[in-house]
Amino acid sequence: MLILNSKVRSRTALPATAPTAGALPLAVILPAVTVMFGDRFGTAGTAALIVAGLALIACTAGLAARAAARDSAERARRDEEVLDALEPLAGLR
Repeated sequence: MLILNSKVRSRTALPATAPTAGALPLAVILPAVTVMFGDRFGTAGTAALIVAGLALIACTAGLAARAAARDSAERARRDEEVLDALEPLAGLR
């Protein structure tokens, strides 16, 4: 039996941000184009496609890491606000 809770957020490995979502199809297609048409482009063209693919992957990973760090910082700020709000209640024990 599956119970859905609206308060539980699903966590993904890659946050869905606009730049990341736009770069993912290109990051998947570029290596495929390199493999399929590598013999037609020559060595320099194939090397350029490989370098462009690696650069795109690195930029996408950087954007994902930045978004994850921002989410973590926001969560820490909210947690701190909750703990500060509960601090006066600690003296009532």
